Amino acid sequence: MKHVERTKSGSFQYRRRVPRDVAAIITKREFKRKLGDSEREALAAYPRYHAQVEREIADAKLRLAGAVAASQPGASEREAYAEALRRRADLISAGVSEEGLALTADSMADAYPQDEWEPVGVPPVEHHTINLLRLGPDRYKAPEPNLQDALRLYIAEKLGDEGRSDSRTVGRLHRVVGIAVEALGRNPLMTSLTREDARKVRDRMLGRVKSNGEKLSFASVKREMTTLKAVINFGIAEFDLPETTRNPFNKLDLGASDNDEAESEKRHPFPAKVLKSVCERVRESASPELALIWRLLEGTGCRLAEITGLRVDDVKLTGDIGAQFPHIRVAWHENRRVKTKASIRHVPVVGDALEAAKVALAVAREGTMLFPSYGRKGGPTAASAALMKHVRLVTTDPKLVVNSLRHNMKDNFILAEIPSLDQNLILGHALGGVGDRVYGGSLAKLRKTTRAMKKALGIPLSDADMRQTSEETREGET
Repeated sequence: MKHVERTKSGSFQYRRRVPRDVAAIITKREFKRKLGDSEREALAAYPRYHAQVEREIADAKLRLAGAVAASQPGASEREAYAEALRRRADLISAGVSEEGLALTADSMADAYPQDEWEPVGVPPVEHHTINLLRLGPDRYKAPEPNLQDALRLYIAEKLGDEGRSDSRTVGRLHRVVGIAVEALGRNPLMTSLTREDARKVRDRMLGRVKSNGEKLSFASVKREMTTLKAVINFGIAEFDLPETTRNPFNKLDLGASDNDEAESEKRHPFPAKVLKSVCERVRESASPELALIWRLLEGTGCRLAEITGLRVDDVKLTGDIGAQFPHIRVAWHENRRVKTKASIRHVPVVGDALEAAKVALAVAREGTMLFPSYGRKGGPTAASAALMKHVRLVTTDPKLVVNSLRHNMKDNFILAEIPSLDQNLILGHALGGVGDRVYGGSLAKLRKTTRAMKKALGIPLSDADMRQTSEETREGET
């Protein structure tokens, strides 16, 4: 038992010095507690108290990190206010009276130069601490949230611990909000945003040019505006702003023909001859791992990141369900985020995709990822670049890319007259009403989507599939 010693009287006690890096938060010199007179008593009492000490040290480190962050030049007023509120709470928990809080505030203020009314040159944390000690949080309210505050909260709440480590996504969010702040010449309060502000930001985004001198595409601007709207909508809701607060970016005309511009940039499905040539090229020249990824993309209609991020356990080909309805599970895990809630799903694997899945499982590997070379941060980008080299050797059409395989699958569904619900369940598109989103078991959906996938890919239905289809038809007629 670490940090345990035996006293002269023969009892056992826990004794541990407070780490220097948190001494400013944990003001006592050491953690000390008697665990028992016998080794048995000590063994029973040790785990709980040791865990309590570890939690206290961890909390202190978090608070210290928050205090440091709140003191940085880029920290927001709300972060500084939150740290000041914590400092006030510490004094109260230490038994300091209201009069003592006021005296502490006066002592802090006296440390700075004074003008006629108040100290000058006070850092934000100290400024808020002085006012909170004098007035309390009921009379001295938190600063109004601004756009950067909304961004910080959006990243913390929407991305979570794993998402915050995704530097690419976080960087994109900061870049989009940074453009808005630059266009407005200020970090606006959420309640002060106007329609005129929205137009200024829109014009700045539409006027941007890339490094090669070309204007940023309409689709890129549209994506960035959608991201900005999401951050603002989230901030309005989570900061409990007045009901009169509106997002001025909602329904904002981007000043271009949405249909014409979007049509010119839309990805197209591969023509049959081109797709055949690309498939042959990939199977012959690409690495075995990359060729398997392509076959699964072609046979499932999944997004590239959904395939590269598969774990071995996500491929279900055996067991009571997997043997009858082979499928892959697209889920959120530590190495891969999914695009939306609708993206979390079970996708049938039939035909060549099933054979590719079997081969992928049979390959000896270390770790849990089905495709170790690409099941990592940046893996989907690397896979896309590698696959596009093979695509470009066959076609230079800019509208034909790896993601065109999803359009091919969509075309297959349309031509096979697959119901929209089945299509969305397979492709991971948003479902309609609450009944489609919430109700129904995964087995029933998998049974139905497996038949839909076979029909779309021209694979004959089994006798069991035919019987099930006939039964459903008769039930529908009844």
